[in-house]
Amino acid sequence: MTFIGKMLIVVQLVLSLLFMAFAGAVFTVEQNWKQQFTDKDQDLKTEQDFHKSTQNKFNEYKNVKSAKIAELDTLSKKRLSDFTREKNRADNLQQQLNNLKTAHDTQRTVAKLEGDEAKFRRDEAIEQRQVNKALHENLVDSVRTNRGLEDIVFDLRLQLGDRQQRHLVVLDELKTARLQARRKGGGLGALPSEDIQPPPPLSGKVVSSRYGISNRILYVEVSVGSDDGIKEGQLLTIFRPGDGAAQKTKYLGQVRIIHVFPDKAVGTVREKAKNGVITKGDNVTSKL
Repeated sequence: MTFIGKMLIVVQLVLSLLFMAFAGAVFTVEQNWKQQFTDKDQDLKTEQDFHKSTQNKFNEYKNVKSAKIAELDTLSKKRLSDFTREKNRADNLQQQLNNLKTAHDTQRTVAKLEGDEAKFRRDEAIEQRQVNKALHENLVDSVRTNRGLEDIVFDLRLQLGDRQQRHLVVLDELKTARLQARRKGGGLGALPSEDIQPPPPLSGKVVSSRYGISNRILYVEVSVGSDDGIKEGQLLTIFRPGDGAAQKTKYLGQVRIIHVFPDKAVGTVREKAKNGVITKGDNVTSKL
């Protein structure tokens, strides 16, 4: 065998060893990479499961936080609305406060003016009170004087009524005398043409009764007057109505009118019943 053949065998042997070594190395590397791949694949699955679990938790957390954010957003809008409303209310209250301050200042000014005016009026009232006191004293004196004059006038009217009563009595006596003279054929002539006409049918009340100066003539004031058709010289009947049982209607007398007013009249008692006292409230009539 030649040297070249030997060299080729040696080279072939070396290359075989190298190939075997390379094949062993490749196998070893292949086993290592497979194990690493298996490990990495397992790690990847673990990571994927962890990622999926984390993603689910994240989604749940996201949903919870989204709902919380929505709730907080709604609450924030509500708080903003409440804040706006309260701010408007505060502005209105501030405006009202300003108005009240203005009104208070105005009222204070008005009160001061009214106080000054009240002081002026009080001083004026004190002066007016003094004037009124003097006027009242003058009025009292005038009333006292007027009452004295009224008493004088009333007494004069009573005297006049007394004279009129006497005149009417004389006329009645003259009328009676003429009637008797005419019956007997005397010459006194006919009755006078101014005979007093009877009063119209009416009813009234006794307002007051009073004796004259000599305490002989009783004067009676009645509640009917010229507006009711009463005239001087007419006769009215005075009576006290009964109750229909124990007390009977009582005749008290007749009164002849001597002075007439629109709503009342004054007369003298011409005929008085025995044991009959004419008082205020008794009835007066012309129908009997």
